[in-house]
Amino acid sequence: MKNPLETTNAFGKPLRIGIVTDGLLEGTSTGTAHIRNGGVGVYIYNLVKHLQLIDHANEYFLIRRGSGVLDIYRNARTHCVFLRGSPLTRLGITAWRTLTHLGLDIVHFPNQFGGTFLPAQLKRVVTLHDLTPLLFPRLHPWRRVLGFRLLLRPALRRAHHVIVDSAHTRADLIQRGVVSTHKVTVVPLGTNQDFARSARTDGFQHRYDVPERYILNVGVLEPRKNHALLIAALRRLHDSGERVGLVIVGRDGWRWRDPRLQADAATLRPWVRIYRDVPDADLAEFYRRALAFAYPSLYEGFGLPVLEAMACGTPVVASRTSSLPEVFGDAALLADPTDTTEFAAQLLQVLRQPALRARLIAAGQERAAHLTWQRTAEQTLAVYQRVCGTVTDDCS
Repeated sequence: MKNPLETTNAFGKPLRIGIVTDGLLEGTSTGTAHIRNGGVGVYIYNLVKHLQLIDHANEYFLIRRGSGVLDIYRNARTHCVFLRGSPLTRLGITAWRTLTHLGLDIVHFPNQFGGTFLPAQLKRVVTLHDLTPLLFPRLHPWRRVLGFRLLLRPALRRAHHVIVDSAHTRADLIQRGVVSTHKVTVVPLGTNQDFARSARTDGFQHRYDVPERYILNVGVLEPRKNHALLIAALRRLHDSGERVGLVIVGRDGWRWRDPRLQADAATLRPWVRIYRDVPDADLAEFYRRALAFAYPSLYEGFGLPVLEAMACGTPVVASRTSSLPEVFGDAALLADPTDTTEFAAQLLQVLRQPALRARLIAAGQERAAHLTWQRTAEQTLAVYQRVCGTVTDDCS
């Protein structure tokens, strides 16, 4: 019986699949390589890693400017194509000869869009995570906004298929007339069960000097994440008698302002901690120790940190905007991210109602168990198969 993952091209050979990994940024600490950027980097890494685990039939080519040192580049069944050149290489102006020479059946751009200048005969799949540079241009660097305005439409129109993280982003695309309905597939992000099963360590609290009781937020440190509301909500919790801390974990983004520096935040500063570039093992422990996870983001294409919090058994209060209600539904309490009173009230419920807290934890863990990186990889491979005309009964 044929393995449903054993797909071939028109000549009966395994597919040659290229994945552009420029959007996966790397760093090293204590001699160990790690992902240096946020959700996009986590997505690209886990997509590739789980494709390597589930698909033993097709050939994979990881393509990027400069070298890659993470373990996905050392997989024996994966070819690495490290390009030299300027940022124009990423757009395909100088890279198309290289990609054509590889004889690829399909190339995947998993970071927003790309491939505008590649030959039309080379099949392309693009993952678009959100449209925030168009919807909220004031929350992004002008270069990013300009890139979206100039390149998004031609790139997506030339793409053979578009993957999005949520139905909300799919609706945004279709309503703007960028792509047709049949050309867009929703493939949700995932989480690792090993991440969820991490244990507490004895030296954690001393190592990070975190308050014994705290609310957690994780994400890129940028205006869209709405950290100022967390300070205001924390004040309301303290006024209600809940002496809890606030821990923010992330990496530096664009034009972020430390919310502790607000004039009216002086009395709360001893209760707030901010940590950058935390290792995965410690990040999981931050989640597991938190009383609640607060996510007042103004707009999300998916909301990966929310899923990670749920996987670790942390009850969630998140924004009632964009994709978040669709993705997490009744597994989280939702609130208006511009309404400090409502957000604080929802957090107060989590802190003071044990039955509600238990329900949210159970619902969140069930949701996280359903959304895995293996599932993301399987659904993405199914898109490759459809685009290349190799769909089997198991993935149609």
